Amino acid sequence: MAEPTGIEKLKTVKKSPSHECDLFLLTSHQSYTADRALPTFAHLGARNVHGWGIGWYRGQQARVIRRATPATDGGSPAQEFLTAVEAVSSPVLLGHLRLTSRGATRQENNHPFTLRFLGYEWLLIHNGTARRNDLVPVGDQMLTESNNDTARVFEFLCQRIIDYADSNPKHSLIEACRKAFAALLDADPEGSFNLILSNGNVTFALIHWRPFYLLRREKDHGDAALLSTIRLTGDEEWLTFERLPNKRAKMLAFSGPSLLLNVDI
Repeated sequence: MAEPTGIEKLKTVKKSPSHECDLFLLTSHQSYTADRALPTFAHLGARNVHGWGIGWYRGQQARVIRRATPATDGGSPAQEFLTAVEAVSSPVLLGHLRLTSRGATRQENNHPFTLRFLGYEWLLIHNGTARRNDLVPVGDQMLTESNNDTARVFEFLCQRIIDYADSNPKHSLIEACRKAFAALLDADPEGSFNLILSNGNVTFALIHWRPFYLLRREKDHGDAALLSTIRLTGDEEWLTFERLPNKRAKMLAFSGPSLLLNVDI
């Protein structure tokens, strides 16, 4: 099924300012093809020239397509990108546009990354840069094909989530993620971390150094929420989420289109 009618329209919107990468999430309880939202996302984020990636779920299995080529061609979405967009339908869709800050420009360094732990297949996309090179010892690295800082961030979070969840059967997965995000900020205080992390059932966003914009659309066949580092339309009321001045970051948690949690870190 196509995404909800009108959820994204290619409007005249200012392109995003200078930064590293852009992030996109569609989350619902209904499978959608983001054939309006993702091309708009690619168009407005066209300055991210070092690749793109889309992550989604087929049942409980995470699927990823990544390329080290631009998502746009001459200002319009590239044909390979459009073909991928039209082929993907899922209740949870992640999109990433890459502008290289760390790691070589090659497909293995593009997002989303995927890891399996705690009985789920997880997807992660990241905007920002880890400043520490030693977040994860070489012997503990799992995404060994990548020399991207985001791979190390994902491995770091994975281990912290597992450690907290396994330490007490009463510990919740949401609190495990909050603790893991806080540990990342402690371990790399000079880094910049905007993240979207999903296991296909619950999706988390860490808002650290740039705002996220949220839009929810109510439709008879199933509501959907969009979250992005780009405000994708100019004629709809997007909510802005950013960290408070006296806080280090903010964490959001979604189940389908519902915002379950909005907490400061």
